[in-house]
Formats: sequence, C-alpha cells, structure tokens
Amino acid sequence: MSNHNTKSLGEAIREFITAMKWDEKINETSIIGDWEKIVGRIVQMHTTKIKLKDGQLTIQVDSSALRHELHMRKQQLIKRINDFYHASIVSDIVLR
Repeated sequence: MSNHNTKSLGEAIREFITAMKWDEKINETSIIGDWEKIVGRIVQMHTTKIKLKDGQLTIQVDSSALRHELHMRKQQLIKRINDFYHASIVSDIVLR
C-alpha cells in the first residue's frame, strides 16, 4: 500500500520554511549576499543597509546622487532582482 501524501525532502523543507515565515528572511539574506552581482560593485560599495519586508525592499545608500539614479531606475532594479532569482520577491523599492 502506498502513501499518497509523500513529499520530497525539498518540498517538505520549503513548506516548513513557509510555515515558520522564514522565507522572506532567507530572501533578504540572499539579496544581501548577491547584491554586488545584482547591482555591480559601485552601487554595492555605496549601499549601507538592505531590508526586505512584505515584498518591499528598503535600500539605504550613502550618496544622494546614487539614490536619485536608483530612484529613476526603480522598476528596472525590481525586474533585475526578480529575474536574478526567477521569482517575484520584490514588488517595491524604498530608497533612503
């Protein structure tokens, strides 16, 4: 007799992470770790803080000129991040 409720280990882990509400923290940690690959060295050097909450990515930068440039390219940056992870992780960006 087979059990129709069997899941792969990966599925079970994903469900556990979601149930524990760790998925957004894991996504935030991934974005921080991959930030230079996503935005390049110069932007990474001027980024002082990154926070993800409810799909909103808050980015703190130490340059007003860079903050303005990122604001003008906000939709491109959202797309770049989501394309990088092949998932809709970020829905909005706040720059500080």
